[in-house]
Amino acid sequence: MRTLPGTVRIRAGKASGHYHEAVIQITDQIFSSKGQLTSIQDMNILFYTDISPLPANGGEKIRSYYLIKALANLGHQVIALVQNEEQTDLESYNLRNVVFYTHPKKRLDIVDRLAGKHYFQQSAHVLQLFDEVCRKYTIDAAVLDYGYIGHYINYFNKRRIPVILGTHNAQAMITQQLPAKNIIEKIRRFQLVSLEKLHERMYFKKAAAVLVVSEDDRHYHAKFIPKEKIFFVPNFLDEKEYALSTGQKQSKVLVMTANFGQYMNFHGLKWFVEKVWDSELADRYDIWLVGRRSKEALTQLTGADKWNNIVALGKVDDVKWYISVANGVIIPLLHGSGTRLKCLEAMALSTPIIATSKGVEGVASKHFIIADDPADFKKVILDFNGDTKIGEALREDFMKEYSAEVNTQRLHDVLHYTVKDKPARVQQPALTEKQAHV
Repeated sequence: MRTLPGTVRIRAGKASGHYHEAVIQITDQIFSSKGQLTSIQDMNILFYTDISPLPANGGEKIRSYYLIKALANLGHQVIALVQNEEQTDLESYNLRNVVFYTHPKKRLDIVDRLAGKHYFQQSAHVLQLFDEVCRKYTIDAAVLDYGYIGHYINYFNKRRIPVILGTHNAQAMITQQLPAKNIIEKIRRFQLVSLEKLHERMYFKKAAAVLVVSEDDRHYHAKFIPKEKIFFVPNFLDEKEYALSTGQKQSKVLVMTANFGQYMNFHGLKWFVEKVWDSELADRYDIWLVGRRSKEALTQLTGADKWNNIVALGKVDDVKWYISVANGVIIPLLHGSGTRLKCLEAMALSTPIIATSKGVEGVASKHFIIADDPADFKKVILDFNGDTKIGEALREDFMKEYSAEVNTQRLHDVLHYTVKDKPARVQQPALTEKQAHV
């Protein structure tokens, strides 16, 4: 057997390309005399995403953050290529076994948006980053997470690096739910859905494994991906982080957390404000809206960011405290797919949940308070007494299915499937952009 010990440098920092460096130690990687990987411990994993996972203050950010953390906690070296829109100090998070590289968000011009070129066109800057990382590290597997980035799979396939493609939902089905008020909007929606489905069918099957977050999403992707490649790894949270965030319950407070710039969250709030909330409820409860563009959303709907005992608090660094002190969480969603991280956060913090069926879709628990009609939604709020037993039962359900402990093991199983027959590789020179082009 042979080992490959060594040291590398963390590269982390701003999207401008200015990096901070700190030395860390790579653990040994072990191969058999036949050249096959005998253990999936201590691999070098390239993790690429088009989002900024830190700070983890939004659903898609939380998903990517915990994937990175779980892979690192398995003992692997994770080389994470991420965006850093908020210019945060990535080193300050002290993530063990994680090396950050940053890449800037690509701004789409009108031609890109209309023609949908970004669904199929690789970024020269991203390819250069891939080349740099592959020259510096012997990459054992790549995880491409979130959105339409399947056109990068071939880059790794040409280097015999297996790819795990992470999906956060059945995105084309969410796009299909976009409200369209006129023929122009309907045509545009049809175009977007068609482009997204084309991308999925062209590229997703080229991955060695595909992660889905719900059984409904599994059924959707099984229409065009071999079933044996599809693995259920739901959205999950680190239970230890959520055990530290409990606060004193405030009996008159209900909270809704979301990125209110997303249409499904805005339209859910609109439905709640216009069809559910009234003076009778306002006499009983205060509503806190916590998250990005909550002030803009409430102002658009009511003319102010404080209205009838509903107050928008805007973006916060960490929503845990707000959820932990609330008597309950409301999730009045009418659109979407996948599993709701806002729902999982409430479960992890033992906070009861009042929701529409869509708001808790894909989440395994029988302890939600569900109502889909405006009158019924109002009634369940009036009848709600903040029963702590409901919160405790939700926490138990969370631990069984959505904890980091359970899902780190699921990721281990996916990695084992992905690399079990993978031969040992020597470090190879980067291919040219033309060779890597799909």
